[in-house]
Amino acid sequence: MKKLSTQAQGTTEYALILALVALVILVIMAVFGKQIAAAYGKATGDFSTTSAPGAPAATTQATVTPIPRSVQAIAQDFMQRTQAYYQANGQWPPTSGDAYFTALGLNPADYAGPVSGVIWQPDGKYIGMTPSATTQVYVTDARGNQLQLYAGWDIWCHADNGNCYYHDLGLGQEVILSTVTVTGP
Repeated sequence: MKKLSTQAQGTTEYALILALVALVILVIMAVFGKQIAAAYGKATGDFSTTSAPGAPAATTQATVTPIPRSVQAIAQDFMQRTQAYYQANGQWPPTSGDAYFTALGLNPADYAGPVSGVIWQPDGKYIGMTPSATTQVYVTDARGNQLQLYAGWDIWCHADNGNCYYHDLGLGQEVILSTVTVTGP
């Protein structure tokens, strides 16, 4: 039997390692491909494979608008959808839970955790925002003071008039939605 040179043996070992790495990647893609694709689609805002709520996935595909990325855009979207629901049904959407999101044509799973650093808490005609555990949220009040939302403190916006309030829906608590900033991951 002919003995390989040290260089040839090293090249052969390198090729075998590359083949093994490629095989592991193929196995991972075969096993977790759909989950990886779904996670990638969610991270990049590609919801082209998402079907409409309640629609059979095999027969009806709907164009789902990706979740807007700024807090202001998300709040405006909630207020517009809530107002449209009221105009179509003569009442405000359900006050909590998944029913609120599905009534507005949204997927509750998309809002199960923080979106754009904020936990969204819709409640009928109100849209609540609270910071996630890893973010800090700031907003400017009507007098020009910058306020920080602490754990348990929220911004509440009325869908019927677009006014937003810091922690409490009362006079003197008005804040300016366009000034909301989120820092952190």
